Parts: sequence; C-alpha cells; structure tokens
Amino acid sequence: MSLVKNAFYSAAQLLPLAVLKQRRPGSLLLPYHHLVSDAPVPHIKNLYPWKGTSDFEKDLDYLLRRFKPVTLQEIIQSLRTGETLPTGSFLLTFDDGLREVKEIITPMLLRKGVPAAFFLNSAFLDNKNLFYKFKLSLIIEHLQTTHHSKATLDTLYTHLQTDESGVVSAIKKITYTTRGQADEIAGILGISFAEYLADVKPFLTLDEVGTLLQQGFAIGGHSIDHPYYNQLTLDEQLFQTRQSVDFLVQQFQLPYRAFAFPHTDAGVSKIFFNTLLEGPDPIDVIFGTGNHKKDFSPKILHRFNCERPNVPINAAVKGILLLNKIQEVTKKDQIIR
Repeated sequence: MSLVKNAFYSAAQLLPLAVLKQRRPGSLLLPYHHLVSDAPVPHIKNLYPWKGTSDFEKDLDYLLRRFKPVTLQEIIQSLRTGETLPTGSFLLTFDDGLREVKEIITPMLLRKGVPAAFFLNSAFLDNKNLFYKFKLSLIIEHLQTTHHSKATLDTLYTHLQTDESGVVSAIKKITYTTRGQADEIAGILGISFAEYLADVKPFLTLDEVGTLLQQGFAIGGHSIDHPYYNQLTLDEQLFQTRQSVDFLVQQFQLPYRAFAFPHTDAGVSKIFFNTLLEGPDPIDVIFGTGNHKKDFSPKILHRFNCERPNVPINAAVKGILLLNKIQEVTKKDQIIR
C-alpha cells in the first residue's frame, strides 16, 4: 500500500466514528471479502492478500459493536417500499463462492449471528471450471516451487516472448480475452487444472449453496466466468449478468434477483443498468465497487474492499467513511455514467 494511503488510514483512525457515521439517511456500510483462511491458498496466493480467522473475527466483533447487521432481503425490501433502513446498517458480502465460505466463513458468521450475501459465478459452481486468474496464480506458484528443465523453460519464454526476469510479469498480463494462454502455458509446464479442480475443489457445490440458503444467507449472481466488464460488448455484459442471476433464481427458486460486479463496474454504461433494472425480470439490486459513491439509481449500491490484512477494521471503516465525507464536500460523491 502506498505511503499516501497509509497516511490517510492513520489519520482516519484518529477521528471519532460517531462524526464519520453522520451520513445521508439510509446509508449502508457495505464491506466485501473473497476469502478468509489461515492456510496457504495457491490459486489465490499470487493475486491478492486476505485476512486470517483471528483478524476476521475481530472485524465481526467491531462491526457488531458499532453497526447493525441487515440482510440482503431487508435491503431489497427497503428499495421496493422506500422504507429507511436502521441507522448504521451494514451488510457483509463475499465474492466468487470459494470453498472457504463453507469451511471457515459461514461457521464464524453463524456463531456471531451475522447475515451475509454470497455472489457466485455460475460457471465455477460444482468445480466445473477454474477462474482464469486462479490458473495464473497456480502457474506462478508452480514456477516458483517446481524444477523444470532448461528446454521447458526456454519453450515457455519463447511462448511468452520474454525471459526469466519477465516471466511472472508476462503471466500476470494475461487478460480475460487472452485467457486461453493459461491453458497453453499449463500444457508446456505439465500442469493439470482438471486434476486441481478434482483434488482441491476450490469452489462451492450446488448442494453447499443450498445449505447456505437453508442457514438464512442470501446469494446473487457474479457473472458467468468473472470477466472485466469494460472488455465486453453491451450484449456480452447483459448475457453474463442475466445468465448468472437467472441460473441461481431458477435453481433455488429465489424470490429476489441480485447481482454484484466482478472486478469493477467502471466504464459500464447507463444503458446496461436501465436494461436490467427496468426491463423484463428486473434485477432488484446491483452492487458495484465504487466505495459507497452514489449512482443514478438507488438500486445501484457500491461496496468497498475490507479484506486487506494490513488495514485494521477500524482504519478500513473510518477510512471509507472519511473518504465519503471528503467526496461529499467536494461534490465528487456521484458516479457519472
């Protein structure tokens, strides 16, 4: 994290939370996570850091002492009726439907009495496919932990048009549109993603998602296979969104329709939102990643990243609330589409 961000979070911690919480009526605290684990996770290790169970439990205790948990269904009901949510409400959300949801996260949430919503990629459920970025992390991990012959490495360098010093950087530059390269590299290095899916089972199964619903948690779509939406056409964006939401609604007979963007909603047009919010089978709520900024529709809510292990929960919460205060004063609290 940059020195500027460190200084910002340090300054935010000095401010009284009560002052920072004085936001517009009905405002929500919307922290998101992907993973909680004390163990190494090779398919994520080279992508982003995450919190362990001790830090996550501290986060839950902090939020419960200072905010009021609400459910996704309560938020949707508020949007439908116009009824204001309790002051200081928060909803925890988790993306990608990782196995740690079942093994680590929901047991902790149930013990604390904290509701949450889980946003799922339809292509990954039941471990049928592996997210291309997870493939990249596994490739990097394999290169760093496994011996390869000079001939194999030379073939890899030629394929990526790089050398040893630039190979990791070249792998990280693979995008959704060029994701087929991950399978080509795996072939060169002798990595089997199919075996990894079968052995590790990094994602939830449909049965496990059904259990989440029985336990009182909520779910929503998160696209089919986790693309960057600004790299898709409008038709592709709509297809990814509708398919992921429709799959869950039909599979589990959900009485609501919710969606959270993978990666970011930056660059997504107003037409996209109007089509989904006002068209046939409208989506009830869409979550972006704009750090609590306001959008043109109250049905578009923006979350903030709360899983950085080097940012304590009080710094993350006070930091986002301070940022929102600054944006409001400087008239930069609205997303323009």
